[in-house]
Amino acid sequence: MKRLGSFFAILAAGLLLGMSSLWADSFAKIDVSAEVPDSSPEISVTILKLTGDDPDNNPWTDSDEVFSMNFGTLKHTFKDDSEAGLWFSDVSFCVVIYAQPYGKPYEIRSTCAGLVSGSHALPAGSFGLTPVYNENDEWKWSKGSKKQGSMPEGAELGTPGPAIATNKLIYSSELEKGTARIIQAYYSIPPKKKDGSDPYNGFQPIPLDQPPGTYRGTVIITISTK
Repeated sequence: MKRLGSFFAILAAGLLLGMSSLWADSFAKIDVSAEVPDSSPEISVTILKLTGDDPDNNPWTDSDEVFSMNFGTLKHTFKDDSEAGLWFSDVSFCVVIYAQPYGKPYEIRSTCAGLVSGSHALPAGSFGLTPVYNENDEWKWSKGSKKQGSMPEGAELGTPGPAIATNKLIYSSELEKGTARIIQAYYSIPPKKKDGSDPYNGFQPIPLDQPPGTYRGTVIITISTK
């Protein structure tokens, strides 16, 4: 009887194993999908008004967030009352540009047709633009932040020069796949340097006999694929 009972136990176990193998072949197929949209590169900007020489090279220090660039009344003397021999502003602006390219290679450029008052215009080289890349600029979110690090290999930063220009280069990304970056663009109406040299190539002073008036213009910053 024990042998017969053992036989039935082995037979039952075999049947269960056979049934479990049949169950293992049973399945449910569920399709999954998610679409990543083909998005165009985007930018957002923060405009910081700076006064002074920005000794720590950090535009967020001792600056005010504003919504336009108003250089105020121009000056022709320095703080020590020495003569500059031209009109200039001791105020400058840093436009902090946040670029999100969604993986596409891109360029950031600046255009300004001029600063005019009636029929008069400031010299084209008097309004300057200096692009800056700072590896310590940070991307921030609700629970943390991360420095952007060094400029990617193959990327290019524009050179200092007149801001009154068409499609002046601020930043050009790497060729294969553009990555999100933070770029600083400094706009100024500067004097000559203390040693008498020009602040950038193409500089033109605003002469002291420039017709008086409030000179206005528009800066347009664009991002586009390349």
